[in-house]
Amino acid sequence: GSPHHPRHGVALTRAAAPAPTGAEPRDGTGVACYAGRMFGQTRDLLAGIRTVRNPTSAGPCELPIVYRDGSAIGLMYLVEPALVAACLPAVAARVFEPQLVLGRAVVQFALLEYRDTSIGRYNEVALAAQVKRKGTAPSLVRTVLDLRGVEAQGNCFLNLPVTTEAACAAGRELWGFPKYVVDIETSFAPERVRVVQRGEFELVVGRPGPLVTPGIPFVLLSAHGERVLRTIVETEHRTRWGGARTVELRLLGHGPTSDNLERLGLAVKKPFAVWRTDALRSVLPAGKDLGAA
Repeated sequence: GSPHHPRHGVALTRAAAPAPTGAEPRDGTGVACYAGRMFGQTRDLLAGIRTVRNPTSAGPCELPIVYRDGSAIGLMYLVEPALVAACLPAVAARVFEPQLVLGRAVVQFALLEYRDTSIGRYNEVALAAQVKRKGTAPSLVRTVLDLRGVEAQGNCFLNLPVTTEAACAAGRELWGFPKYVVDIETSFAPERVRVVQRGEFELVVGRPGPLVTPGIPFVLLSAHGERVLRTIVETEHRTRWGGARTVELRLLGHGPTSDNLERLGLAVKKPFAVWRTDALRSVLPAGKDLGAA
């Protein structure tokens, strides 16, 4: 792995198979829709949602999952493609490869505190890479202009630890996400964000900058069994940008997420962009089946 600062332990407290079904939101996510939201032309994302019950090993899960309030911060990095490819989950690595930007792969490290959701309160850490289906060549310009419309691309999770069994079972069994349960302590104060994942890492980020934009959708690709799923997570909140130079990421020990952070070299480099929201609202629908993996 890449060189990094010595790891030290830290004490913390606990933070609070069939294809899934559930309606997917149908509003647009292209430039026209984004501009409309920028200038105040909004609708209530959470209004009128109809849910469908899906079984999981932790009990039934209603889809879509609704996120009514939370905080989140995302760090974006440019990384050597070979390093990212080596971190893809085994099934995903057969189907996806990094989508390049100026010869590099885009990696996002997001940390989320969900205070009010339809599956309860929980915390989550998402390490993901922008990928495309192997054998395709989606236009980067079109991808930027229309995230929803370019089906061959999306973000693939490398790791997705959470703090509850319900969130873990739903992610693994309905989407094929690489989830596991672990303690994740979060603090989203106005001047500083601090997140500690037990035994793996500590992250501290300072105050964001003045730039504010509408939140963008999270477009996800996953390999669920022998099928490829594409899931679009619509958002309805404001996002603040800035603070990349204040980022301090310290590795504490070995684990699925910290080992990938080390392999990608993220503990010894600064992100090229950082975003934050403290009024997160989003909807996670069932994935769209794109066919065999």
